[in-house]
Amino acid sequence: MKDSKNNITEGPEESGQKENFSLVEKEEISKPHPIADHTYFVFDDLKKGQFRHGHFILRNVGGDFKDFEIVVVESEPAATAAGSFLKIIDTTPLTKDQADKMPLKICFEVFAHEWSRFYSASIILRLDDQEEKITVDLNTQSKPVNDFAVIFKPQEIKKITGLIRTLEKTTGAEISVVSIESLEGRTIEEYSNELFNEWGIGKQDRHNGLLFLISKGESKYRIEIGLGLEKLLAADFINNLFEKYVIPNFAAGKFGAGVYKTLAWIASMITQDFRKQAKQ
Repeated sequence: MKDSKNNITEGPEESGQKENFSLVEKEEISKPHPIADHTYFVFDDLKKGQFRHGHFILRNVGGDFKDFEIVVVESEPAATAAGSFLKIIDTTPLTKDQADKMPLKICFEVFAHEWSRFYSASIILRLDDQEEKITVDLNTQSKPVNDFAVIFKPQEIKKITGLIRTLEKTTGAEISVVSIESLEGRTIEEYSNELFNEWGIGKQDRHNGLLFLISKGESKYRIEIGLGLEKLLAADFINNLFEKYVIPNFAAGKFGAGVYKTLAWIASMITQDFRKQAKQ
C-alpha cells in the first residue's frame, strides 16, 4: 500500500512538469523566427572587375520582434586589402502597402576583385536573438589561358598556366592568354585594348598586366602591356621574341610552344626587375 501511495503522489509532480514544458513551448513559438526563401547563392566564372546582383525574401514566421540586424561575415581570402566582395545594397518591403516590416526584399551585390580566387561570405539576419544565415560564394575565372579557338593542347595549357601563376605569386604581375576565332571586324589593336581594359588585367595600383591575344581566323597576334610594364618590356624586345619564337612556331602550328617560350622570357624579365626593385 505504501508503494501504491508513493506512486500516486508522484503523479501531480509529473503533471506539473508537463505543464511547465508546455509553457516553454509557447514561449518558443512566440519568439520571432526569420526564414529566407533562398539560403545559398553561387556566382561562377566571373571575370576580374565584374559585378553580379542577387536578392532573397526574408519573412518572420514567429512572434513579434524589436530589433532587426544584417551582418556580413566574409571568410578568407575574401576579406582582403582589396575590400569586401559582398555588400547589401537595398532592403525594401515586399509590397508597398504592407502593414508589417516583414516580408523584406533584400538585395546584394558581389564584385570580383581578383583573378583565380574563391570568395565566400555569410549574410546573418537577426530578429532579436533569432537568426537566419545566407551563404554567398563567388568564383572568379581560374583560367589564365582562355583558349576559345581551341589551338592549345591540354598539357600546353597546364604548362602555360603554371608559368603565369608562378609569376603572379612571385611578383604580382598578371598575364592572360586568349585565343579567339575572329576579330569580328575590329583591328587586333582595338580588340586587344578593349579586352585588356574590360577584364582589368593587372593590379589596379600597379598596372602590371599583360594580354597575349591570338586570332585564329585572321592569323594575327598581339601583346597588350599595362603602363607599369611598358618601360621594362620595350617594343623592340617584344618584336624580337615574336621573330624568334612566335613566327616559326605558329607557322608550324605549334601555338603552345610559341606562347610558352615567349612568356618564359617575359616572366624572366619581370621577375628580375621585381627582385631588383625589392633590394632598393
